[in-house]
Amino acid sequence: MKFSYLFLFLSVTLAACKNEPAHPEKPEDVLKQYQAGIDKNDFETAGELSTPAGRQWLAELAKIIASEQADSTMLDTRFLSLQCEGEGDTLLCHCVLQDQYEKYPAEYRLIRLDGRWLVDAPQEEIIIENDVIDAVPDSLLDQMMENEMQEQ
Repeated sequence: MKFSYLFLFLSVTLAACKNEPAHPEKPEDVLKQYQAGIDKNDFETAGELSTPAGRQWLAELAKIIASEQADSTMLDTRFLSLQCEGEGDTLLCHCVLQDQYEKYPAEYRLIRLDGRWLVDAPQEEIIIENDVIDAVPDSLLDQMMENEMQEQ
């Protein structure tokens, strides 16, 4: 009888371990799993592969996606090329991606935190009337746009 309880316990423990996804070690694999999560609107999985700033960016993206039709936001992104370079705990990954709509270049920054590679928030530039604005918070950007509309 003791043997069957031990066997049952080991079976359940082993099954639980198999269901837990392992964090990939290679930066390229982290990036591919991260993109797969975004493609499926699985922001929880993508968030586990993100820096704190990346998780905040994903939360904003999730709000935008929530207002769209689910089938229009699901993607099937393929990496046509992927090259990561850098030194130390920061890598810049240059990619060419293709989804069901287009082929496009993309750039991701990965940071090693606590021994794990994580995708950071995009470092996008915002252009308003030929002025480049880096990393403007959404609330400030909304206020600027509203002020500009009122001036016209």
